[in-house]
Amino acid sequence: MASTDVLRKLISAPVALAPNTYLHFYNGGKLRAEFVGEPDPKDDFRSEEWIFSTNRAITPGRENPPDKGFSRVQLPDGSIVLLKEILEALPDETLGAKHYARFGASLGVLLKIFDVGDDAHIPVHWHPSPEFAKKHLNSPNGKNEAWIVIGTRPGAKTWIGWKEDITKEQFREWMEAQDVETMRAHMHEVCPKKRDVIFLRDSFVHSLGSGVCILEPQEPTDWNILSEWKGYPFSREDASLGLDWDIALDAARFDAMPLDYLNNYVLRTPEIAREENGSVEEYLVPPEARQYFWVSRLLVKGKIGMPGDQGFYCMVTTEGKGALRGPFGEVAIEKGKSFFIPTSLPGFDVVSKGSETLEVVCCYPPVIE
Repeated sequence: MASTDVLRKLISAPVALAPNTYLHFYNGGKLRAEFVGEPDPKDDFRSEEWIFSTNRAITPGRENPPDKGFSRVQLPDGSIVLLKEILEALPDETLGAKHYARFGASLGVLLKIFDVGDDAHIPVHWHPSPEFAKKHLNSPNGKNEAWIVIGTRPGAKTWIGWKEDITKEQFREWMEAQDVETMRAHMHEVCPKKRDVIFLRDSFVHSLGSGVCILEPQEPTDWNILSEWKGYPFSREDASLGLDWDIALDAARFDAMPLDYLNNYVLRTPEIAREENGSVEEYLVPPEARQYFWVSRLLVKGKIGMPGDQGFYCMVTTEGKGALRGPFGEVAIEKGKSFFIPTSLPGFDVVSKGSETLEVVCCYPPVIE
């Protein structure tokens, strides 16, 4: 581990986050690899990359070393350290005293990319609420999440919520028979497009088909209760987070998701927060998301200022090229690259340097009341 002086110098500028992917249980990764600029992108089960994480990833059916999922940073000497180690060494400068008092040396949020490959899909599943997680999983966090679509392939589809009320008994019959076709037939089908934003509260049953690549801010867990296991490298028992299925099914909603709720709440219309020098910052999620995370998108033509009093966050460039320009000098940014912005960093400008609009997504931790 580097000295405190080296780390303090490192966080005096935006901190580049190193690649952080691993083998998952569903195939994919080609669009993710293209997005982050890897050579020879292909579907090879490296379907997820945890960009901004102090969470351990545990993947059913795969090896799960103790540092799996934790964000990494390359130091000036070329060595790699966990972001969490930097937070532990300099908590006030990186996270701020208020955040550290509540969450410790943890981000309190998780940001990742996932990409579902050709002829693959993410199983029909649901996420527990914070209340359910506290009671049954010994965790203060459930899994509320947002999907920011950063790439698609032809025929990309997702399924979100029930079109009509069903009973738990009906669903259990479909699940025991592994009748995925019937499950999906009863769900709303959504065909996502690049730049679409979806905000999904806990407990709603959903699935993602092949061809969708998503940047996902979420609560800092990977709680997934999976109603499919046939053809995957895990068992029926593994799919329920170790819970009895009677309890696991209690974490899901079986009432209908109204079309108005789907079209006007789950499917988001970004809200313009501010305009500056021809550039725009837009909010991507509703106000109540602040208890879980916050996310905005910068559309930069010229430049836009980022104040130095917003606490820490992660910036991911989703389109274009540019720079972060401030007292630290100038740091180049481009599509697929991510940076940690420590809370102690003073204000700076985000500057576009290409002919196309520079797009940057900013992911923040939950607001502390």
